Amino acid sequence: MVEVTGMPIETDLPEFSTWILPALERWLLAGLGLLTLCCFVGLLWCLLLYRRHGWRRFGDLLVGGFLDLVRVNGRRIGALAWLTVKEALGRRVTVVVLIFLLGLLFAGWFLDPASTEPHRLYLNFVLGTTNYLVLLLMVFLTAFRLPSDIQNKTIYTVLTKPVRTVEIVTGQVLGFIVVGSILLGIMWIVSYPFVVRGLYHTHQVNVDELRPLGEPVTLPDGTTATALQGWTASTWQHRHRFFVDANGNPRVDRERGHYHNVTVVRSADGKTSYVLGGPEGQLVARVPVYAKKLTFRDRGGLDTEKGISVGDEWIYRSYIEGGTEAAGIWTFENLRPEDFPGDTIPVEMNIGVFRTHKGDIERGILGSLLIRNPENGLTVELQVFESKEFSILELQIPKTIRKFSSVRFVQRRAKAPDGSIQYSPAQPLNPELLSRTEFDLFKDFVVDGKVEVWLQCLESGQYFGMAKPDLYIRAGNRSFFANLFKGYLGIWLQMVVLVGFGVTLSTFLGTPVTLVSTLGVMIAGMAHQFMVQIVTGELYPEVETPWRGGPLESLIRLVLQEGVMTDLPQTAGTVIARAVDVVFLLWMDLMAQIIPPMERLSLINFVSYGYDVSLSLLAVNAITVVGYLIPLVIVGHFFLRSREVAA
Repeated sequence: MVEVTGMPIETDLPEFSTWILPALERWLLAGLGLLTLCCFVGLLWCLLLYRRHGWRRFGDLLVGGFLDLVRVNGRRIGALAWLTVKEALGRRVTVVVLIFLLGLLFAGWFLDPASTEPHRLYLNFVLGTTNYLVLLLMVFLTAFRLPSDIQNKTIYTVLTKPVRTVEIVTGQVLGFIVVGSILLGIMWIVSYPFVVRGLYHTHQVNVDELRPLGEPVTLPDGTTATALQGWTASTWQHRHRFFVDANGNPRVDRERGHYHNVTVVRSADGKTSYVLGGPEGQLVARVPVYAKKLTFRDRGGLDTEKGISVGDEWIYRSYIEGGTEAAGIWTFENLRPEDFPGDTIPVEMNIGVFRTHKGDIERGILGSLLIRNPENGLTVELQVFESKEFSILELQIPKTIRKFSSVRFVQRRAKAPDGSIQYSPAQPLNPELLSRTEFDLFKDFVVDGKVEVWLQCLESGQYFGMAKPDLYIRAGNRSFFANLFKGYLGIWLQMVVLVGFGVTLSTFLGTPVTLVSTLGVMIAGMAHQFMVQIVTGELYPEVETPWRGGPLESLIRLVLQEGVMTDLPQTAGTVIARAVDVVFLLWMDLMAQIIPPMERLSLINFVSYGYDVSLSLLAVNAITVVGYLIPLVIVGHFFLRSREVAA
């Protein structure tokens, strides 16, 4: 049983197969709405500017603009992109790399390798520094490039040639992407050895300090030997417990999220010494297999969609009550024996703990892990464990189950719409199964790839909090070097969408306004999920009807000290405040659809906490960026064309 710190995932990760069609539908509807809005604004602008000739000018703008879209030339776009790259490099953008390298040189003063999780410190530093340096650089480059060309009239030298405005916008976007890609590539290559070297350390083992462990063991050759135990020397304010079994095989315990491989060295005079290698287990990329769904069982044994609320302001998790029938039930699907070559299947969990009384604060809260056959109700309690807040607990489910706490028949009970109780399964289990002393996981519990994993809190007055991503099956590890690349790919996707916004905004705004607007897009994108939760009312799940109050109603409740579950008096002021809030929420809903989800595009937490970034998530994020980039280029093309800079 291993404990390491883990990352909570506050939103369900989208699966590409189930995400793509609804996302495409929303994108088409949003594109149609954006096209209608732009046509209306463009027509109104032409009528105000050209009066009776406005209809003709609007028609020319619309028809000519769409014709330009289908007549683009790849060679001209490439030439303009190369021009953008040369001008960007001429502005000494490579100074960003120098700043990054200087940061790495002095990072040792601030990054404490003796902390409990030094790998997270190093990874968050290199990825976070890269993220902000590159994004801020793109904000400034896109804000100054096109407006300065228009102001200095240097763009005339381009427009006098057979170049279309869509090619100018596309060329600038591609040029800035190339510049950012070069910078990110250099930072990725440099950051990997920096992290590996910064975390490297080893320990010394003094053989004379090892002490016997247990009774002597008779070996196959007839000799006897005794297992040994001791401690390694302290390095970076930690040390490892050291063991040597009776056969002479050494190992060290995991400490602060890592362990060391041990090499046995025997000298010519027959003396044995032990050499520890570098740290292992810190820079990993776990491959999690998440459950298809999470349901709950209340204290009376009835199935519910959500657990209970303990008043925690962090609404990510629902809770189950200890010492009752309450449970969290994860349903896994598509499990195959060939996907797990070992004798056990590792299950990792990162559940919350809520204590109503302290008890022994040094000890965790007792819980139990069970597996259940979803078809016949056969349930085995595998083991009892101690769970602590803010740590991942790793348990093992053996493929051949010989040791278990109990075996029983468990029916799922759900309340039907008419108030009756429905049981699943309806028929009781064959009593012979309950008397068995050995079970096969895939034959006895997995039905068509589906199995249920149950979690219960055993201590009365204590609570376990959980969400669907909090428990998963660990299918193995992937390359950390590749996962670090995926982390930089997430930064690259953020940079691409920000370049698209910056170039588009610069086609109709001046440099200062473009700078502020692009920064606003970046900051708002990092709070995108919070904006969505405000609009949908998901911030208050305990309210039966989602509360969608705006700033004025919130201010009234703050002054009156009324919670969201209390109805406000229907006064004239309340009615006016809610009417204004409706407009505000509509505006925020529109912004939530326009602003890119920068926080979802960021993959820094996945890398720093040691989770492999799935190809499905990468595909979702990449298509999201393309979905933003296409309309941004088209809108920028029409805005630049409408300015008639060549007149």
